[in-house]
Amino acid sequence: MSDDVAPEESQAGTTPVDGNEQAKELPSILGGDDAEDENQRNREGEIKEGEPTLRSAPQVDPADYEINYGEGVEIPSHIDKHFRDFARENGVTGEMAQKLVDFNNKLEVARRQDHEQQIYKWAEQINSLPGWQGNAFRQNVSVANKAMKAFASPELVNMIKNSGYNNHPEVVKAFHGIGMRMSEDSYVDSPKPTGRKKTIGEILYPNQPV
Repeated sequence: MSDDVAPEESQAGTTPVDGNEQAKELPSILGGDDAEDENQRNREGEIKEGEPTLRSAPQVDPADYEINYGEGVEIPSHIDKHFRDFARENGVTGEMAQKLVDFNNKLEVARRQDHEQQIYKWAEQINSLPGWQGNAFRQNVSVANKAMKAFASPELVNMIKNSGYNNHPEVVKAFHGIGMRMSEDSYVDSPKPTGRKKTIGEILYPNQPV
């Protein structure tokens, strides 16, 4: 099996990501009981004189937060600045800022795991395509790889491989189709030895004028 297009054998594993979100009581400005509103005002007025409040507590500038984005993770400076500006505008504490970063890291891990599972599913779909079983699989993959090497730059090949789309059935079938057209139409127009070989454009777009 070729390493460029699709793995011949793959194993998939899943890692569930659990999250419990505690329901919050919604504010009710209108429609409330006046007696309850009065009691609430009375409770708010029970703050003792000289007792520190959230408003009077000393605030740390988000620019001074020591945020750990993860081991080996390098965050661009403009992304870090946007996050600290967000923290400043919304009154986010340093502790809460770190919790937000940690939670976002968990989401990124879950997204990567989901994408990896999708890559395995794509590979399985290729193996189940009509006419792609047994020895035909290796032959078809070989044809697709030849087309990829002929038409895709090394940069494009790396992009496709790094994204996992080298296992996507539609991508594999597209390059396989190109490879088949190359092998079928790369004949000379004349039986004479001086015949001209078709160009790549003529192979891919046979109905277009040269």
